[in-house]
Amino acid sequence: MLHALRQPRLAVALLAALAAGVSATAHAQSLAPVDTSRVRIVSIPGSLPAPRNAVVVLPAGYHAAARRYPVLYLLHGHDGGHRNWLDRTNLLVHTARLPLIVVLPDAGNSWYTNSAARPEEKFEEYVAREIPAYIDLHFRTLTYREARYVGGLSMGGYGALKLGLKYPGRFSLVGSFSAAPLAAADTGYASVMDAFGPVGGTARAENDLVALADAANVANAPYFYIDTGTADRLTAGNRTLVQAMQARGLAYEYHEVPGAHTWEFWDRRLPVFLRLVEERITRLPGADAGGAW
Repeated sequence: MLHALRQPRLAVALLAALAAGVSATAHAQSLAPVDTSRVRIVSIPGSLPAPRNAVVVLPAGYHAAARRYPVLYLLHGHDGGHRNWLDRTNLLVHTARLPLIVVLPDAGNSWYTNSAARPEEKFEEYVAREIPAYIDLHFRTLTYREARYVGGLSMGGYGALKLGLKYPGRFSLVGSFSAAPLAAADTGYASVMDAFGPVGGTARAENDLVALADAANVANAPYFYIDTGTADRLTAGNRTLVQAMQARGLAYEYHEVPGAHTWEFWDRRLPVFLRLVEERITRLPGADAGGAW
């Protein structure tokens, strides 16, 4: 159910929410030890001054068979990095039984955007096209849209939503946790200014999620899972985006549940999204055979 929508003071809400969660220490819940047999660290080149590392989480049994796997790209938040989902959540436990490759890229504080301030940093191109191309080349993946998914938290939630709206032919499912969907309208954060440039500029319009939702082609759009906590200062922005999606007729589900902008919340909510991923995996061609796709 949509609540009454109010536009927050963007800079205040964005700064407070990001500072409260992503840069905080890991939540107190005991995390399972890392199973290094499933984890690879790779260095991926692209439209950047230098390659950046990414974590690749392999499914159990990856080395014992020749089958190909669907891929989930999980994006980190502001002041985060490629190891965040691995180190601060029970990602390996949550994905232990799934025939799924999970990729954790590193995009700095780029907002997953081709930088307006530094043209040599094309992070949108890097994450949307170049990282999947690298993963498809070096790992046994299923390369069609129905087997490729993207999700993210906070800044990464914004990034996942944008990739789904701008590249609907590449991703069939989008997951957003505690996103900052109105980031392209913000002016009070240095990284936002670097990514989107001055107010009224082209980059602002091209990366406005509400505008992208308003213009989306419903027929080929991915399915959107949007999740936020009732105590999160970015919740009002999520309601605004959901209202635009509803008006456009996009397929989505919106969860507003108790929680804040914290790792405890994201670790708790990730399995809910992964159930949608699992449902899609079971519908892939040949999935019922349990062998190579």
